[in-house]
Formats: sequence, structure tokens, C-alpha cells
Amino acid sequence: MGVHKRQARARSALSVVAAAGLVTGLVTLSGGSASADPVKLTQKYTCKFPIISNDPIEVEITADMPATMNVGETVPEYDIKAVTKVSARAAQGLGVMGAVTLEGKATADVNVTLPGGTGNLPIKVVNTVAKGDIPNPAAGFTLTATGKSPGSLLTWEKEGTAKFDVTGLKLHNMIARDADGNPVQLPPNGDEFPADCTLDAGQPTALHTMTIGGGSTDPTDPTDPPTDPPTDPPTDPPTDPPTDPPTDPPTDPPGDEPVKLDFDIKGNSFIKAANGNAPLSGGINTRYDLNKGTFDADLRLDPTKGKFTIMGFLPTTADIAFEQTGKTTGTLDTAGALKSKSEMFVKLSSVNAFGLPIGGGADCKTSSAAKVDLASEGRFQPYKGGKLKGTYTLPGLKGCGVLNDIISTFMAGPGNTIDMDLTYKS
Repeated sequence: MGVHKRQARARSALSVVAAAGLVTGLVTLSGGSASADPVKLTQKYTCKFPIISNDPIEVEITADMPATMNVGETVPEYDIKAVTKVSARAAQGLGVMGAVTLEGKATADVNVTLPGGTGNLPIKVVNTVAKGDIPNPAAGFTLTATGKSPGSLLTWEKEGTAKFDVTGLKLHNMIARDADGNPVQLPPNGDEFPADCTLDAGQPTALHTMTIGGGSTDPTDPTDPPTDPPTDPPTDPPTDPPTDPPTDPPTDPPGDEPVKLDFDIKGNSFIKAANGNAPLSGGINTRYDLNKGTFDADLRLDPTKGKFTIMGFLPTTADIAFEQTGKTTGTLDTAGALKSKSEMFVKLSSVNAFGLPIGGGADCKTSSAAKVDLASEGRFQPYKGGKLKGTYTLPGLKGCGVLNDIISTFMAGPGNTIDMDLTYKS
């Protein structure tokens, strides 16, 4: 048989395994002829997702495929099904972005060993990942793909053993959607995102082994095509497949590394007792644990100047600095609700009334750390930011000079408020 015919026949092997329809990139065959036997392949991969980074998935490939066929027999159409297990960590990461469903496409790398020692055929299989719900609260979930393999495309020409091995996959054109059905933006991507997957070390690849016997009764040369050959399969896959999945193992361990998110801060604090405001600016560097939905952060508030009116008429200014006593901690859940806790000393390097210094200094600060609890107003977006609000009590002051007690009386106390906007730093 000519080279082109042999290549066309070899490509037909793809349609057998195209049935290996992947949810996350793999596709499996189920159904088929009455004499078909169930086969199954379970594989574990590590995939690199937006936000989530490296995370494990497990794909169960099932199929009904005959154990034996004969030379001259044509492979029929098969139903397609596959189930992939996705981690609770992935659900958490997608959930905090406002995603409630996930769908997309996947390309599987399949190697077909042709019978009769005629060689190997590496192929790429592009498949559809059906839309699946992302659980809230976050939990492990599954995605399912179904479909049919093209039938009547492959007629066995040689006796021997045919082997079907799934050797890799890549997710692509993945779309996470919000409750309104709109695509969720997952930086640095847009509406869609890819996820390179690496087959974990030691994983099996054999989907099926089929024995091809010499049972053809066709008197014609078995290398000749059938009388009414089916239409040749297209030379190109239905969509341009992505580049080859990486063969090197991921450099970061899956499921453990926190997500680093940095924000600029702009805001304002109203000091009730002093009847005035202090503008706020600075930044915060967070490390978000997707497994727990918690974070810790390094908060930096820039020195600022407050303008107040004490006793209802006395204009007063104060140079203010902040000294954080530990990490800011908090939670961010899949509803987008962020809560944070910070503790800091508030320092007054100078206090002036009518432009005249009345206190302050290097030792002037609150007698204990102020506890500041903030909560988001509306959904907080990790890759955008959001608005935080809260109230706090300013402890009494010490070390502010001879007028310390007076300054403390008109500065310290409960009912102070903070409003700040956090903007993601790309």
C-alpha cells in the first residue's frame, strides 16, 4: 500500500482513541460492539492553573473495546465518557474569583502501536470538557466529558497486537464563568486560560491492548482498501492543538505553595475624639493559602498628617506613623468576603495647635497596640482588589510631653473608622 494510504489508515487509529475523550483532556471509549470488553485507565497529572499554580488532578478513562478483531474488520463508532477529579484547592481558587462553573477543551497525547510491526503513530486528540459546577463551599469535584468517536475509519490490515497508550494532556480554551454566565478574568489571561499538565512519575499509560487475528474472508489483497471506503479523515484536527505538553516535571510542589498577591492602599481614617481625618496610603503583601482560605500579610502604612478640630474649634494637626506588631491575618472565602485583623502602635511625632507645637516626639505613641479589624464591602477580587471598612479603638497615649494627658483625651477613644481601597499590583 502507498505511503499516503498507510498514513491515512494510521490516522484512522486516532479515531479509535479519539474516543479516549478526556474531561481534562483525555477521552474514553464506552459502548461499541456487543463483544466489547470494558477497559479502564486511571492517571494522575499535575497541572499549572492560574491562581492555583501546580495542582493535582486524577483522570479515570473508561471504555468498551473488543479484546480481539480480525484483519479486514472495521472499527465501529464508540460512545465517549471520562471523569476527572479536581481538588478542593482548585474549587477554592476559582471560587474566590467568582467562578461557579468550568468548561473548555483538552488535547490528549496518544501513541498507537500498530499491529504487525508497522510502527508507532503519535497523535493529538482535541476534545470538549463539559460544563461542570464548582462547589461552594469549596470541595473536591468532578468534570465529565461525553461524545462519540468517528466510526468506520479504521480497517485492520495486519495481524498482531495493537496498543493504545495515553501519554499526556493539556487543557486549553478553559472558561470559568460567574453566576451570570460571564467569563471570569483570570490574569494574566483573558476570558480563556490554558493549563499545562505533566503526567506524574510512575503512572500507567496503557488504555488497551487488542489482538488482531487473520480472520479476514475477503479474497482480495488485504492491503487494498474496501470497495466503498469511507471518506478520508481530515488531515488537520478540528482545531489547532496547542503546543506539546511539557515533559519536565513541575518545579513547584502541587497543592502547598501560597498564592502571593500584592496591593496598593489608599484610604482614610476618621478619628472621632479629635473630630478629623488622616489620609492613608501604603501597601500590603499577602500570602493566600488556598487549602484553608486564609492569608497572612505584611502591611505597610506610610507616615501621614492628620487634621483635626478639638474642643469643637481648635485646629490641630498631628504627624502620624504606624508600627505593626505582627502579621496581618485574615480569611477570603468563595463568596468574595474578606476579613482581616491587624495590630499596630500609632505614633505621633508632633502635635500642633494653631500651628504651635504642644507635644509629640519620638516616644509619643499609644500605650498598647490598636486592634484594627476590617471587612470587605462587596466582593473582593484577588486580581483586582476591593474596598475594606472597619471601626477601631485608639488606646490612650504616653510619652507625648507635659500635655500628654490632654493630647490623649482629645485623640484616644472608640468609634474611629477606616475606609480603604486595595488595588492589585500586577
